[in-house]
Amino acid sequence: MSEAFRPDDIPVPADLERHYVEPPLTELFDDLDEGLFCLRFLNLKKTDEAKVRETAALVAGLKDEIIAKGLFRARGVYRFFPAAADGDAVKFMDNSGAELARYDFPRQKGGEKLCLADFVAAADGPRDYVGLFAATCGEGVAALSRREKEAGNYVRSYLMEALALSLAEAFADVMHYKMRQAWAIAEPQPARPLLRSRHRGRRYSFGYSACPDLAGQKIIFDLLKPEPDAGITLTDGFMMDPEASVSALVLHNPKSVYFNIGDAAQ
Repeated sequence: MSEAFRPDDIPVPADLERHYVEPPLTELFDDLDEGLFCLRFLNLKKTDEAKVRETAALVAGLKDEIIAKGLFRARGVYRFFPAAADGDAVKFMDNSGAELARYDFPRQKGGEKLCLADFVAAADGPRDYVGLFAATCGEGVAALSRREKEAGNYVRSYLMEALALSLAEAFADVMHYKMRQAWAIAEPQPARPLLRSRHRGRRYSFGYSACPDLAGQKIIFDLLKPEPDAGITLTDGFMMDPEASVSALVLHNPKSVYFNIGDAAQ
């Protein structure tokens, strides 16, 4: 492990309470990157001008309908925990220092041999903090999409699912910004959409490059318990239900970076 990646300064979050968040859909649509949406879900490039205009009109109409009828609902929870690195593990604690959970993160075999635990203060160092969140825009979307498909509205059916997934990603950006605010490290004038904003720290989701084992989701769900109010559950395979959901571990450390466990060239 490399001590060089430990945080030099540790911001203290505003509180260690569990926060429930239900932002208006208008806020999430404002943070939806339409260019990325067209490219990712519709395989449309900006050079396809006529098709982009046609699709934009369709999406705008669907957006107005979703907001006016409340077809989607955004719900999420977040919380900060005292945390400490113990080897390759991160320990999550309560305010008294009692261990609530721990997770052993994988370490790169090549490159700088990074591990997410490297970005958290060591157990014998100053008290550090890690944030967790879970957010969804997927409640009822599968049923809506299915009804549209049964009515023969295949494009609307697909767009509903695609918009729910994109709004969940926008919600994750909004949630991350709220957490940076609570840490007092947020950029005062963030770029819009928020995903383009340059900010301190990183967020990591289980199932992706730095922590590829989806089973790690259980730590987030055990500590946040998003089931009763946010309505997000875990399947037996540790996938989130509804599908249009995002969960993450949030670090404040400006030295934290994204890396790939499986790429020895990293």
